[in-house]
Amino acid sequence: MKRFLVIAILSSVIFFSCKREQRNYAGVTSSNSDLPKSEVTAKHYAVPSNGTIAALNRKEAIKESPQQLFMKNCSACHQATGKGLAKVFPPLDGSPYVTSDKVERLAAIMVYGLQGPIKVLGEDYNAAMAPLGNTCDDETLADIATYVRSAWSNKAGPVKPEVIAAAREKYGARGPFNIDELGREE
Repeated sequence: MKRFLVIAILSSVIFFSCKREQRNYAGVTSSNSDLPKSEVTAKHYAVPSNGTIAALNRKEAIKESPQQLFMKNCSACHQATGKGLAKVFPPLDGSPYVTSDKVERLAAIMVYGLQGPIKVLGEDYNAAMAPLGNTCDDETLADIATYVRSAWSNKAGPVKPEVIAAAREKYGARGPFNIDELGREE
């Protein structure tokens, strides 16, 4: 009975929140009745400084910082500290693979992934890095690359989305690299 009551309440909330009527957002009344229902439910509302209601696409409304993108996509393996996990996942902090001027190599690793043995800062690793190219666009990958190149003790320059796009164009559809294909750092 409780479950039925909860479902009935949730259904009512959803039903009444989807009605097309004038609503008051932050003191400004707006009507969304002229928008198709699918657009209304797919939009987020924001109040710009001029006080009008603007419907924004999700990407415009919620822009994650490069650090947030790193935390979401990379920190499970490389850790929030960039130190990685000893003998399992290599560090990014202080890694010449990250700070080198060979940003094309970093782009290729991020887009396509990496598998097989690699030595980083004198330690051997032999795990697989999942490719991020299927789940992240060029701008997102460039933001992450720029973040890791300047976070912690790293002091390297930014990576532009064009570098990521060039890696995609150069290598096309392929699987993960091994480090010998891209060049080792010793």
